[in-house]
Amino acid sequence: MNRTSYLELFADKNEFAKWVVVKAGSHLIQCHGDIKPYQEELLKFAGRWPTEHLKKLKETHEDDVKRAFERVKDNTNERISTLRTQFASITDALFSVNAQANPSKRFAAVQTLRGFIHELQEDDELWASIDSPTKFALSLPLRKKHEMRQLLQLLGQNVKSVWSDALQRVFMLMKESVETSTVHCRSSTLEESYALARSEVISKEFRALLRKWGSRRALRHLTITPEIKNGKVHCQVEVSTKTTIFESTRDGPALPSGRFGSALYGDAHRDAFIVCRHCRVLGKHSTWECPYSAKVESEDEESDGVFGANKCELRRWFGQT
Repeated sequence: MNRTSYLELFADKNEFAKWVVVKAGSHLIQCHGDIKPYQEELLKFAGRWPTEHLKKLKETHEDDVKRAFERVKDNTNERISTLRTQFASITDALFSVNAQANPSKRFAAVQTLRGFIHELQEDDELWASIDSPTKFALSLPLRKKHEMRQLLQLLGQNVKSVWSDALQRVFMLMKESVETSTVHCRSSTLEESYALARSEVISKEFRALLRKWGSRRALRHLTITPEIKNGKVHCQVEVSTKTTIFESTRDGPALPSGRFGSALYGDAHRDAFIVCRHCRVLGKHSTWECPYSAKVESEDEESDGVFGANKCELRRWFGQT
């Protein structure tokens, strides 16, 4: 087997893929090194891109994202409904700062509001979307009692209205944030699982393509080792060429055919079927080694019958009695 190697340089992965597909038409292809970065281009130029499979996978992923969005939306609406009921029941306790008020009720109400604000702060995007006046108004009940008394003396019951309006604006922003939650769904576990499934589909089809290229019956074997350097594809190529030696069977008869001939040939040596064209003896000697060849030729030369020199040929094929 003859071997030669050389280096091929390609401007990009598309040119490399085109070249490999053309070579695969007449060569047995074997890939070494990291071939994964080129698998998409190779599949597309080889006509093996799994379009339908990937389309179904994409549709399934979109359905999963849509269902996840609906779940987030339903959970948010349910959460807002619960918060509305909860804060409606503790509004009076939050602003009860006179001496006759029960301090334990106000303490529990303040802790509930403090926990809600902390929950908002944990969502960076939602908290950033709330303007400063709303944040200020929302945290009014968290002030100390003497500060709350001053606010109530200055603004009266309007303080409750300002706080309630701020709370409603926060609820509205919570609903609006759900509309952008699709982006969060796409960057979460769903998106990762989709990427893995897509990669597996492509890899499976690519492995099948490599098996096809590697099992081709061809005299030339091509071993390629691609590598990306400075945006270009450098490919080390090794070409192996098979050399086949043919043995001449000119001096031997055709091999027997049929059930009888196959069995006979299996029991006898191939030399047993050599037939001398001079004396018609089977399996003794070849035409060139015939001891009677000189005698037959001399007789043919002396004979001047009707057949002339053709007598020798007649004896060869019809035999001599």
